[in-house]
Amino acid sequence: MDIYCTRPNCLKPLNSFADLDSGNTLKTITQKFCTSCGMPLLLGGRYIVEKPLARGGFGATFLARDRYTPAMKRCVVKLLQPVGLTSSQMVTAKQMFEREATVLEDLGSHPQIPDLLAYFEVQSGQDEFFYLVQEFVDGFTLEQIVEQHGAIAESDVLEIMQSLLPVLNFIHEKGSIHRDIKPANIMVRKLDQIYYLLDFGAVKQVAGAVQGQKSTGIFTPGYGAPEQMRGDTVFPSTDLYAFAVTCLYLLTGKEPDELFDVNYNKWQWDRFVKLSPNLNKVLQKMLETAPSDRFTSAADILTALSSQMVVQAPQTPVPATPQAKHQTSIQVPVPAPLPNFSPSVPKSVTPRSQKTPWLLSASIPTQLIAAFLLGVEAMLLWQVTMTVGLALLNMPANLITFAIAMIVILVLRVSTIFDNKDLFVFVNLLSLAAIWGGTLFAKAQFESLPAWLDLAQYCGIAGFAAIAVMSAFRLIFQILYSFL
Repeated sequence: MDIYCTRPNCLKPLNSFADLDSGNTLKTITQKFCTSCGMPLLLGGRYIVEKPLARGGFGATFLARDRYTPAMKRCVVKLLQPVGLTSSQMVTAKQMFEREATVLEDLGSHPQIPDLLAYFEVQSGQDEFFYLVQEFVDGFTLEQIVEQHGAIAESDVLEIMQSLLPVLNFIHEKGSIHRDIKPANIMVRKLDQIYYLLDFGAVKQVAGAVQGQKSTGIFTPGYGAPEQMRGDTVFPSTDLYAFAVTCLYLLTGKEPDELFDVNYNKWQWDRFVKLSPNLNKVLQKMLETAPSDRFTSAADILTALSSQMVVQAPQTPVPATPQAKHQTSIQVPVPAPLPNFSPSVPKSVTPRSQKTPWLLSASIPTQLIAAFLLGVEAMLLWQVTMTVGLALLNMPANLITFAIAMIVILVLRVSTIFDNKDLFVFVNLLSLAAIWGGTLFAKAQFESLPAWLDLAQYCGIAGFAAIAVMSAFRLIFQILYSFL
């Protein structure tokens, strides 16, 4: 049997033990230790880690099995990872981890929130590790479904809202705020397509505090409400704001930074999807800048969704006791199984325009080819200008024609009519065709043009010079962005 070591930075985390292939030995053995670092492998004496699922933030997540269940039931093990943290950061991380365990124990009674199975510490030498074990949900996150299959229809998103809004209402009535609602934290189970809300690491108990609590600063950029990003007081409506952004992502397949217009300081999704007037008004109200202008509870949103017009709904309480699971009729195609499936790691995509110019953000081979073609183009333009150009510029009509041609090329370069790679090919082919045609039909004008062999050498020199310049620019950009 293979067991994966959970110690951070273990050099050889995968361990094989032939004796554990026997069922009796597996059930009775007291402990096993990593052959590389000596870390205890049977966590809490019972949980056997199979493989890592995700790493990030303050910890790591692993897929494990409970050896004290008849079918070796699968579960998720979360590790608080203390490597690289200062003492104050470690205190904060431990508090968040303990808070997640407390909240999961309180909220796990809801059928759409994973159960807390165990919470314990493991001592290994001078190191102390904190573990949390919870129910394993076999499925795919909404983020993965959108990435593989594109945007989700409005009718299906409405079913998702009807399924998860009661869950949010349950959390809020329990005196908690999730603080990190996003597509990567919502999973649809493959077995019955029931939706689960995951990752309660940023949840904070606010029971008895009507005015809310200060933000912990734990949220996902783009999904956090304005008050959360400022570090101000957060409310249940803070979760509703993030849930609205999540719905927009599902409806459009676009990241939040593509949907939020910074010029007008408002969300604009009409250019990507046309929604029913009722849903439009609900989302707009959920996304109001001021928390007091939003819906005050998830129950209000459910009422608004069922009405023809969005009005200030009366306070219609939803029972705090968990109801039967809302099983939707959504027919989202299930993605193909992914190797090393990591549901809690959100995809990080930086739009090209927000980082480096297209050419510098391309792969190295693409840069080299483009730079060489640019050098060829520059050399051809230089040769034509110094030979044919000088001979023709003494005529006003030719000068005007030459200027117009240069302006057209410049406009094409700075516009979106052609992209860069098309322009490289287009202008070079045009230049070669012009020189070839000139040598055939205007030999007198082209007598001073260098031989083709010399011209190719000049082009090569210019191309490699362009490659050097582009590489230097790329290095400069990488250095600059490493400090940002």
